[in-house]
Amino acid sequence: MNKNLSVYIAVALMLGSTVLVALVQRLTDGDRVNSIAHRIADFELPAGYQTDYTVEMLGYTIAAYKSSDRNGHLAFLQAPPGVIPDEQVIEGYQTNESMTTAWRDATLILTDERTVRDHPASLTISDRTNGEGQRYRSLNLVFQGREGTVLLVINQPVAQWDEAGVEAFIASID
Repeated sequence: MNKNLSVYIAVALMLGSTVLVALVQRLTDGDRVNSIAHRIADFELPAGYQTDYTVEMLGYTIAAYKSSDRNGHLAFLQAPPGVIPDEQVIEGYQTNESMTTAWRDATLILTDERTVRDHPASLTISDRTNGEGQRYRSLNLVFQGREGTVLLVINQPVAQWDEAGVEAFIASID
């Protein structure tokens, strides 16, 4: 390999690494995650949760949080205005074979209607087992955010599920 080509490859790798680091920092910046999440709706984050990441692409927005032990996850997924969720979203999260986490043994716990931001919201709670054999509880809440339909997803180990805390969180969404 000639010297010039080696220099170009080295420079390209350095620039690529710099862009990747900057992108990851932007996606995981706590202030940015909170800012984008609060563009979707105002809320009081449950105790023990911290910012994780945010993504904005093709009109869709995701703002995610994780529990301090990294076993619980909470995410707002907002669709562009006018996009109506399909039946699977409204009925709750459906597993499929292409997922990286192998969920199995799903059991529907509750379907209910709530009012969030003065609009009807569909709530689904289910239990399922992850690929490591740990039982998780999953909440899916479809509601109208400030700029479109929102799916709120909360996943926590069943042993850590705090129903009163989840209810208080949902009640805080404005």
